[in-house]
Amino acid sequence: MTASDIRESAEPEDAWAQSAKSAFRFLFLAVCFAAIVWSLSGVRQVPPESRAIVYQFGKIVRQQSAGLLLAWPRPIEQVVILPSADRQIEFRIEGFEPGSNPNHNVYYNARVNSAFLLTGDASVVHLEATLFYQIVDPAAYILAGEHLGPALQRLFVASAVSVCAARDLDTILVARPELDTGSNAAARAGRERLRADLVSAINHRLDDLSGVGAGLGVTVSRVDLAASIPNGAKDAFDRVLIASQGAERDIAEARTEAAATAQSANQEHDRILTDAEAKAAERTIQAKARTAAIGALARGSPGFSAVTLAKRIYIDRIGAILAKAARVDTVDQGGGIHLILPGPVPQ
Repeated sequence: MTASDIRESAEPEDAWAQSAKSAFRFLFLAVCFAAIVWSLSGVRQVPPESRAIVYQFGKIVRQQSAGLLLAWPRPIEQVVILPSADRQIEFRIEGFEPGSNPNHNVYYNARVNSAFLLTGDASVVHLEATLFYQIVDPAAYILAGEHLGPALQRLFVASAVSVCAARDLDTILVARPELDTGSNAAARAGRERLRADLVSAINHRLDDLSGVGAGLGVTVSRVDLAASIPNGAKDAFDRVLIASQGAERDIAEARTEAAATAQSANQEHDRILTDAEAKAAERTIQAKARTAAIGALARGSPGFSAVTLAKRIYIDRIGAILAKAARVDTVDQGGGIHLILPGPVPQ
């Protein structure tokens, strides 16, 4: 074998070695780059109003609020981003049961009526609610996962059933405005406490779940309610309200008319009494004037004897008295002579 043959056989071997060396270098760089990316995968930014929960081999080792988070990459540590502890999360109660009644009508099928609740006075009410909760136990919250929503809905239904059964309809919503007067302050106070009672009942059930090791890791801070009654009942309440308002209007008009009649009667009473008093005074004066002479005779007038005064009165009045007679017969007391004088012709 010549030297040229040896060089020709060595050249392919050098090409293969260089190719293998280049491939190895490329793979080494790729592995280094992947290692760098993997080592930096635990570094992330925690958004505002959020917090990061760091798990190390499935155990919570720490939590961090908003800011830059430095953690070991997976599978050493796992990072879960959750809302902050003071952030309220909204949860809408879609319906008490899958067959909830959107038209708010009561049907004979009990399953369709499952969205309605029975109150303490045997009335029916429907509640549309929105819960606002906060995360207090991240581990339990993450463990609950997708079961949190159905669990909250069941807890709300159970709490709403017990709370509504313990109060009447007027302490849930204004169904009868004619009864919502100043004296019915207990109903208004009951409506104001309704949301607080629901929150307390739901949190009490959440505490019971936590006590048996099945907590959801949340606490309810607020409940927004929109209470309503079935359409048929609403129409009935409206008719009662219209009738009550009509009755109150009629009563007010009757009271106004009675007050006007009483005022007119009082005025007529005062007028009659004044006229009677005036006529009585006038007649008293006339009677006193007519009997003044007789009174003077009875009392005795100074300067005149009783006989002289009596004769004078007799002479003054006998003529007027005889003038009214149709016929006057004068008889002498001591003799039998009769004098007949014609009187005036009767009209």
